[in-house]
Amino acid sequence: MTKLKQHRLLLPIAIFLLFILNIIQASKTELLPDEAYYWVYSQYMDWGFFDHPPLVAVWVTISDFFCKDELGVRFFSTISFSLLIYLLWNTLEHPRKKDFTWLFLLLLFSTALLNAYGFITTPDTPLLLFFALFLFAYKKYLTKKNTLSYLLLSLAITGMMYSKYQGILIILFVVLSNWKLVKDYKLWLVILGSLILYIPHLYWQYTHNFPSIYYHLYERASVASYKFEYTLMHLVNAIAILGFTSIVIFKAFFKGIKTNNLFHKGLNYIIIGFFLFFLAASFRGHVQAQWIAPIMFPLIFITFNYLIENTKQLKLFNYLAIVNIIIILIIRIIIANEEIIPVKLKFQGSKEWTTKAKNLTKNTDKVFINSFQNTAIYWFYTREKPHYQRNFLGRKNQFEFIPGNNKFSADSVSYFTRIFKDYSEIKIKASGKDSIFISFIDDYKSLFKITIDFVYSGELTFSTSPNESINVVVKNPYNFDIELHDLYIEIVFQNKKGNEIYSIPAKVSSSKIEALSKKNISLYFDAARIHEIKEYPNVGIGIKTSKKMDLVKVSSLHNYNIANQL
Repeated sequence: MTKLKQHRLLLPIAIFLLFILNIIQASKTELLPDEAYYWVYSQYMDWGFFDHPPLVAVWVTISDFFCKDELGVRFFSTISFSLLIYLLWNTLEHPRKKDFTWLFLLLLFSTALLNAYGFITTPDTPLLLFFALFLFAYKKYLTKKNTLSYLLLSLAITGMMYSKYQGILIILFVVLSNWKLVKDYKLWLVILGSLILYIPHLYWQYTHNFPSIYYHLYERASVASYKFEYTLMHLVNAIAILGFTSIVIFKAFFKGIKTNNLFHKGLNYIIIGFFLFFLAASFRGHVQAQWIAPIMFPLIFITFNYLIENTKQLKLFNYLAIVNIIIILIIRIIIANEEIIPVKLKFQGSKEWTTKAKNLTKNTDKVFINSFQNTAIYWFYTREKPHYQRNFLGRKNQFEFIPGNNKFSADSVSYFTRIFKDYSEIKIKASGKDSIFISFIDDYKSLFKITIDFVYSGELTFSTSPNESINVVVKNPYNFDIELHDLYIEIVFQNKKGNEIYSIPAKVSSSKIEALSKKNISLYFDAARIHEIKEYPNVGIGIKTSKKMDLVKVSSLHNYNIANQL
């Protein structure tokens, strides 16, 4: 056993076997909804996308060149994961390193979340590869400041920033750990070179009005009130991404928190920085487990060196790691084989429901409401391009930029929703516990780029009149006239959490808005129906082109008050 643990071919053989396992897993496991969404990115390659930089789409495009179906999304991820293992191994430095190849592999194979990135494709997949390269390059830089180390740093920084915006946090925390870096003018050239390479993405953001920045900093994170569960789940996630071995791993981290070694210090700053940054973020909204995924590599490095010198802790770690690996293997088997357990997981059953939906909605255009993941899943598995439309409560996403999505009409459309509506005609069991509801709309018109906003930009004041009027400005971006009486226009009141609405129908003072023009009109509605002002403090305007569909937001939101309650 000792000879096997120290065999010089142990690492390459283990990586190769893991690569084969990941290939099988990737081909047998249905796509996660987000993976299908990133596949949609790859259908219209660009220098940027609504939610993320473009490298995840590059991963998908490369995979699609070599393979089809699920493997056509994930193939290159299995390769990049194998590469990052080699990078991590070559970054490690310890006099007895080669005697503990088995420990390095045990750390990798038992780290719960890390295993997923061997067979799925998300923005974290390329981020982790370039993060591994960054750590390798930074270690080389600290040892010898040569041309290669500077070039590798520039490549790694550029790759991280093209993968996910969190890459900038890694750079920031490393600089904070070693202020002398700012005195090295060559590093400023590295940053300059990375910025030059990043210009295409920055230009994309500029030409699209910086959608990613606005979404991540304002729309995604903002919540009306703090929930303790957000912070609690962040703490739980920090443990869950590691599994049972977190007991030993965090002990190793705290034991080495005081260090003069610059590389180790940088690792500590990354761990602490990510944890505190997203701890603060939890006061604004839900924090997802994968957002702190980069702390896994520093923790693996620190724990590896710690366990070599602490044999008592090594025995405990071995037991816990075996438990982790057994659980991970069971989970991998379950997610690749739907029939093993009676209940379908959240991402299982996509092939089944999309095939059924396709057969039940032949000869119609498909319009999905407020679920870009379901839209993407349907598109991937049926290869029929659907349309996506967000309702009043929906968030913006990449479908906003897909050609033909926002402007089309059809004699008949199948209208897909995630919740039952009065007009729903068909129910299909979807992934996990979810269902899909379908109705049919004749003579469908998509006119949702029109805007109808309040003339007054401040807090609005309403009376309790049953014939209240309010001045609005209507903008028609289309190259054809729009009959306003063909639209169902409603005054919409939204609650504090932003997840519920009620609405009051409105009548218009004008019948038509000409092509490519704007016009001031009045809306009339029954203000006596306004209620629960404190619970529903925001007001906006929504429209629909058929009674059998959801309202779509066409205005900004405003606060309001009632005149006789001032």
